[in-house]
Parts: sequence; structure tokens; C-alpha cells
Amino acid sequence: MKRVAFICLPALLALAPLTAGASAPPIHLKDYRALVNIRSPRFSPGGHRVAFLTVRSDFVHDRYEAALRVTGTDGSGARALVRGMRDLHMPRWSPDGRTLAFLAKVGRKGQIYLVPATGGTPTQLTDAANGVEQFAWSPDGQAVAYVTPDDSPLSAKDRRTHHDLFAFHDDDYLTTRPPVPSHIWVLTVKTGRARQLTFGPASVLETAPPIGPLGGGLSSPSWSADGRLIAYTQQADADDSDSDRTRVAVVDVATGKEHLMGGHLSYEYMPRFAPGGDVLAYLYPHGPGPLSDMDLFIGAPDGAPPHDISAGLDRNLSADFAWLPDGEGVAALADDHIGSTLYVQPPQGRGHALNLGDLNPLDVATSSRGALAVVADTPTQAPELYLLRTPESRPMALTSINRDFDAYARARSAEVKWRAPDGQANDGILTYPIGYRAGRRYPLVVFSHGGPEASSLGHFDVYEVGPLRALFAAQGFLVFEPNYRGSDNLGNAHEHAIFRDPGNGPDSDVISGIRMLERRGIVDTSRIAAVGHSYGGYMTAWLISHQHFWRCAVVADGVIDWTAEYELSGSGNLAWTRDSLGGSPWDPKSAALYRTGSPITYAGKITTPTLILSGTDDVTVPLTESLALYHALASRNVPVKFLGIPGAHHSPQDPVHRELYFRAIDRWVASYLGSSKGAGTS
Repeated sequence: MKRVAFICLPALLALAPLTAGASAPPIHLKDYRALVNIRSPRFSPGGHRVAFLTVRSDFVHDRYEAALRVTGTDGSGARALVRGMRDLHMPRWSPDGRTLAFLAKVGRKGQIYLVPATGGTPTQLTDAANGVEQFAWSPDGQAVAYVTPDDSPLSAKDRRTHHDLFAFHDDDYLTTRPPVPSHIWVLTVKTGRARQLTFGPASVLETAPPIGPLGGGLSSPSWSADGRLIAYTQQADADDSDSDRTRVAVVDVATGKEHLMGGHLSYEYMPRFAPGGDVLAYLYPHGPGPLSDMDLFIGAPDGAPPHDISAGLDRNLSADFAWLPDGEGVAALADDHIGSTLYVQPPQGRGHALNLGDLNPLDVATSSRGALAVVADTPTQAPELYLLRTPESRPMALTSINRDFDAYARARSAEVKWRAPDGQANDGILTYPIGYRAGRRYPLVVFSHGGPEASSLGHFDVYEVGPLRALFAAQGFLVFEPNYRGSDNLGNAHEHAIFRDPGNGPDSDVISGIRMLERRGIVDTSRIAAVGHSYGGYMTAWLISHQHFWRCAVVADGVIDWTAEYELSGSGNLAWTRDSLGGSPWDPKSAALYRTGSPITYAGKITTPTLILSGTDDVTVPLTESLALYHALASRNVPVKFLGIPGAHHSPQDPVHRELYFRAIDRWVASYLGSSKGAGTS
């Protein structure tokens, strides 16, 4: 690897006080059992109330329990409307404000339920045989558009008699039945009658797109203001690895006639009609190519072709965007340095960031009166729901559900900046140990985030790092989270810089960041650990196969072999590998990079004690890749442990497994670094 001199930019932007108080206790893993997540805020039509979900861990039944709550925008009248229903999510106000609809499971399939906004017993609205995936009220409240999968082409008799062979296409290696498309149905609320609106082999998008932090893959129907049209993300087929083959489709509710709007052949996502008009916004890559920021495009189904309105922001917009009243702009979230930022982008002109102070927004909703409801947190403050009466006003807390977490000692986090040997500008989060004392050297944990089109951000307990930042700091470790090239927090050029450079460039970013910290005299260079999940697991495997100073490592659901990723995975990763490496494993222009860019190629050089974790049902990064890494180490007597997580997809989906997962990582690292509990080393 080429090594040249680089410039260090030692900016440290303090985010929080060092501790909450001299006697404040450090936080432990079990303390996080009390954490309440807040999700899906939605304003009532008049804008005077906010509905939202609170999600708690139920360790007795090993599941997450959601409650549907409502509060006034003045903080009064807070109450729980619905509790105890499985998989409760997606609350939506009826246009008259009298009813809240939501999805939940009473039987095996999710259905739409209604509950009076004043409280009462929920009633079931739909009876879709294959369940409801997402939905939206019509503007007049007389109908609901919902998405449900088609029936299987295999009958019960076919399955019973084993006449059940099916054709594979772009499907993951765990597929056991033919994929079926999902389609839009329209239900008349008064009669309960439903009719199918869309047909054919194309599907409503229902899985994760390959590029961009789009907040999941579900594409809810979006009604035009006059109720004449519905827009949605149309996937070319139902195969789970074709979620790049997406376009914005608009369907006439009366006739079922469809047309495609965006004009691109792929990578169009999340269309939403503006209130009070027929203007439509959606996401599409800035370019060059799909490995780039997601920009906001607007257009009209029967008008001028869509155009990019957010190119000037130079940030990767997420699917969490919402129109302001009268279509005067869009409020959108994006990663920005080591935080998340809420932007307002007008239809014309440059967008700007809103001033939320230290808060990092997680979700946003807008009201008909111009107010914003924002779920937000900080590295040391658990999430709460906040109100901005106008986009330019300061946030006012509407909840204090997680106030008990203020009692724990808080580690100080800061942004660090540096340049890699080739001049690439990077940033990251440095978290200091509890009880940090200047002049001492501390063990260092390097945590690489996944994506790679994501970032390490100053949140309390979300995304891949979860509680590890706080747990490591409580044990006396420095925690360094580099936003290497490919991360989406520093603009389009930084994100695109990973194109055809999956390993060497990001490696130089991480290693030069470590050297920058070492020159500050704060790192015990004999005790450095590498940890990462997903693409961060790839980075960890790459780092320990190319450098050998690491005391230990953790590879969680890590990409090890790009050819296996292309051939076996779902969730759009076939498209990701093709579009980021410049072709398929069988294309002469890219075939060599599938080998030279894969950690498995260099696994015979690894000497670092390594913990490997993988979900047994992971179709994003197949468990087979973790097995290959495990055998490469075990066969050479490198200390290695491989933990499988039963039934888990790309990360644990239940509270017990999630806690065990983080505990295993914490204990593995502590066993090699030696918990110094803030004492440090001279």
C-alpha cells in the first residue's frame, strides 16, 4: 500500500460533559433493558395532537412490545390508546382526525386496525389472506390503499404432494418457495369491500434497497391530493436481490391504468405526493452511478419531467422525509459529520439545516400548521419526542420517558478529523473513558460501521454500535469510530470514493486515523482491538489480514468474500457488489477485484484472536462467509470463536439475543484488552 505524508486536522468538538456527576454510576448492559424507543410520530390533521409509538423490551416473552400513544402539542393529554398487540406499527390518522389506523397481528398475518382517537377497543378493518404490509388513507377518508402479497402459485395440494419445484432468479440462498409480488388493493371503509388495483409480475418494493440508508424497503402508497392517483415504488419483479430495479409508478385509482414517472431505469425510491397538489417527490442517486448520495427529485405525473432539487445540499438524504404545508418544501434527514441533521429543502433554491442544538434527529413528521415533530437523542441522552412549532424555532420536549438514564455517568465524545495518505479527508467519533486523565495511555477499540453508505453517529443506542460505546468507555477504553471513505456523512465525493476500492482506501483511512490518535499520546499501542458489523465486519477482517498489531478482533455478520456475496445474498447485495466493484465476478473488467478485494484471499495471514458472530438466517451477508473465515483461522490454530445466533437475520431481532450479542462482543474485547476501569496506563 502506498504511504506518503498526511496532514492531521486535530479538531475536537465536545458533545457532552465528561460525567453526569462525581458519584454517578457507570451504565451496564442490563441497564439498557429499561430503554424505551420512540418511533413513527404523526400529527393529527389539525396539528394539535401527535400520535407516536413507544417500544419496550419484554425479556420474559423475548419480544418487543409497542404501545400507541397520543399527546397534545402543548404536552397535555398524554395517554396510551393501544397496548399489548403484537407487531404494532405504522400509526396513521384518518383525515377527519377521529380515528387512528395501525398495523398489528392478532393471528399469523398483520392487518389494519382502527381505534377511536379518544380511546376504545381496536377493531379490525382488513382481512387480507396474506396480510397487510403497508397502507395509506385516501384524502377523503372513505378508502384505504394497502399492500398485500399475491397468493402463491403453488397450491396446498402441490405442497402436500411435493409438486413444488420452482425457478430461482435473483434470490438468496435460503429461499424455499417461489417469490410472489405484492400489489395495491383499495378498500372502501364503509362497506369493507376491497378490490385489487395493481397486477402483474412487477411488485411493490418490499425489501431493502442495495444503496443508501433508506430506512427499510417498504414503499407505502401515496395518494394525490384529489384522490385520483396513487404513487409507489415499483420493483421489476418479486426477487429479493432485484431491489435496484425500481421505478416510480403512478396508478389511476378509478381505471387501474399505470405509467412510470421518473424516467430512470432503476434506483428510484419512496415517492410522496405533496399536500394540496399533484407534485411528487422521490429519491434517486446523485451520481456518478448509484454509489452516491441519494438526492430529492420532484415532478408532476402529468407535467414537466422530474428534476433534482437537493443537489446543492451535498448530503445523502434518507427515506425519512416529509412535505411541509402547501408543498412549500420538504423536511429531510441526512447524516452530517458525526451527527444527523434535519434539513429543509424548498422546491427551488438551496436547502438549509435546522438548528436542533446537540440533538440528533431519528425521525420527523410535519403538520398542516407548519410544525415538526422530531424523535431525537444525543450520545448521552436517550431519545425523546420534541416539537418545533415552526422549522426555525427551538425544540421543545414533549416526553421525558427516558429521563432515568440521565443519572448515569457520561463519557465525553468528540469529532476528530484527519487526512489519509492520499489526501482523503475523514472524520470520526472519539469517545474518552469514564474518568479519563490527560497524560495517560488507554486501550483503544476501533469500531467500523457497516453500510458502507452509512456513518458512525452520536446517537444513544441505535444502529450497529448499540450500547458498546458506553460499555467500553465505562471499562476504561478509548473508542474510535472512523467514517472511512464510502461513508455518507461528508458529501458525495467522500461516499463515491469507495467505488472499485473496497479495501485499500478505507484501510488507509482507518490506519491513518489510528496513527493520528497515537501521536496524541493517549493510546496504549499494545492494546488495540478491531470491531465491526456488516461492512464494518468486512473492514475488520481486512484490517487484521493486512496489519498485525491488533490485540483482538470481532467480525459480526461480516462480508468476507465478494463472489459469495454476489451469488448468495439477498437484500439487493447482488446489485451492490456489481455497481460498487464495477461489474460481476464473471466480467473480465471486474473479476480480479472480487478476489483482491475480498478478505478471504488474505485470511491465511491473520494472526489476531477473533470472535465471529452471524445470524443463521442472514440473507444479507450469508453465514457461509463467516464459516469460511472461521475455518481459515481454526485450521491454523489462530484463537477463534464462532457464535451463531439462531433465527437472526442481519442482526438480532429479539431483546434476549440482542443483549447476548453485545455481551459476547464486550466480554471478548475486555478479556484481551483487560478492563482498566478508567485507571489507564502510564
